[in-house]
Amino acid sequence: MLKFTVLISRLSENLWVRCACLLGAAVLVVIVSIIGFNQHFDTKYLYVAGLSWWEGSNAYDPNVASRLGANQSLGSFFYPPQIAPLCLLLGAFPWTQAKVVMTLVNIVSAGVLAYFSVLLVKQPQVKRLRVPGSGAMWFIPAIVLANPFTLNVIVLGQTTLIVAAALVSGWYYAYRDKWVLSGILIAISTIKPQLSLLFILWLLLERRWRILAVAAVTTLIFCLVPMAVSGSIDVFIYWFNTLGKHKTIFANVLGTGGVFSLQDLLYAVGIKVPPLLPLGVAFTGLLWWYRSRVIIDDVIGLLMVIALLFSLAHHYDLVALAPMVAVFWRHVHNHPKATWVALGLLFIMCFPRNLVMSLIHSNLLLQYRIVVLLGSTIWLLLMSLTENHQNPA
Repeated sequence: MLKFTVLISRLSENLWVRCACLLGAAVLVVIVSIIGFNQHFDTKYLYVAGLSWWEGSNAYDPNVASRLGANQSLGSFFYPPQIAPLCLLLGAFPWTQAKVVMTLVNIVSAGVLAYFSVLLVKQPQVKRLRVPGSGAMWFIPAIVLANPFTLNVIVLGQTTLIVAAALVSGWYYAYRDKWVLSGILIAISTIKPQLSLLFILWLLLERRWRILAVAAVTTLIFCLVPMAVSGSIDVFIYWFNTLGKHKTIFANVLGTGGVFSLQDLLYAVGIKVPPLLPLGVAFTGLLWWYRSRVIIDDVIGLLMVIALLFSLAHHYDLVALAPMVAVFWRHVHNHPKATWVALGLLFIMCFPRNLVMSLIHSNLLLQYRIVVLLGSTIWLLLMSLTENHQNPA
């Protein structure tokens, strides 16, 4: 085992091996994007919403959406009005070209997510913190680009990559005094409130008023077209009214296999509980209260975990855990045994769930990712507490 570890370590230090890993990941993204080009299930809803706003109609009206091509039997348009710029961009093109645009937006977002995940490692906020070697510049992007969650989001035309990239980059700039840029990025992340809400709560607790003010103004600017079409207040009422239907969509129903949350795990055990978001808010407040004891750049990964576990998420939303890969890299890169354990956990998380579902038909056993994520989070928290104690700011 020791000889094998040494061999892998030497190979990973080879520039050609590093280049091959990153190039292979990029090629895989391109191939999957081409193969899955005819899917773009979620892009269709964004596209139809864009068409609605271009013609001056209410995108939240199911009759308008149905007339313009959306399959309303599969759900309404649930995104908040601030997603309008993206929808209008897509709606400005014919459908085939719109799919190309969405694919490119997601690929760029994946690149941004990978880039800032590397920066979290290479430019840590805490002084005197050990900085990993240059391997992070090659392997972290390869992992972020080539994991099944990234590929799934690109094929579906989902928005999780956009939101995750905005949150990680917004967090990075928030703690490096770039408050205008941070506020704009946080505003972009609000197109998926279930992922961004706890980050906004954190900024409130931190009293980052300038960032929040820029985010609020930017969000309103993003909403200008929907507000002009439906009314400044009415457009938000229309959106809120759709949220009641959101949980009735098949993919959002507990026990159907698509949902990723602690609530779904408890449901599989036979315990029915109400939405756990208030508990997520409480854990965020607790983490903020003890923030001086953990490494601040580890918090972004921990907040992602809380957001995924305690709100309504789907398995493809696990792409938002990219900063977890980065912070784990920082902690374990000098410890071979810990590195192998971390890679093993990553493999379990990324293993194609459809293959597991073909062998296991128990909803309870299919919750293995939640158990792995909980264990990984506890491990990260312990490492962060130890590292911060050894390397005080």
